[in-house]
Amino acid sequence: MRPHMPQRRGPLRAIGWLYTAGFLGIFLICHTPGFTDADGKLFGLFRIDPIDDFVHLLSGIAGALISWRGTRYLPAYFIVIGVLYDLDAVVGMTMSRGLLDLSVFKFGPGSPDFGLTNWLLNLPHIVLASLALVIGIVRPGEPRAVARG
Repeated sequence: MRPHMPQRRGPLRAIGWLYTAGFLGIFLICHTPGFTDADGKLFGLFRIDPIDDFVHLLSGIAGALISWRGTRYLPAYFIVIGVLYDLDAVVGMTMSRGLLDLSVFKFGPGSPDFGLTNWLLNLPHIVLASLALVIGIVRPGEPRAVARG
């Protein structure tokens, strides 16, 4: 019987929990009375597609499981989150559709929209996904290999 190996603790794991809280938080906000109006718009601004909602929930659950028990997979989690959500933002800006909600496949590409409203709608994905990608690659708090020459 193998002894229990302690999980690594540190900045990467803490950031994993922050992303988990963000994903689960947006899911909960979408289902909290008072935040969504009669038209189904969050804060009266925009509608979150049920598939997007489900993707946020899955992203949060995956983050929780990996941050809790599989910390060695955190860099891969951040890279996958970064790539998928950045691609979703690019598709949202250039085709006025979503990648993660599959609307680009259901309805085909739309026209580009670089207006202020669309920037504001996609900005959270652009910023948080790009940050996740950097976190997954840089791996803050982990020891660096020293090149020998």
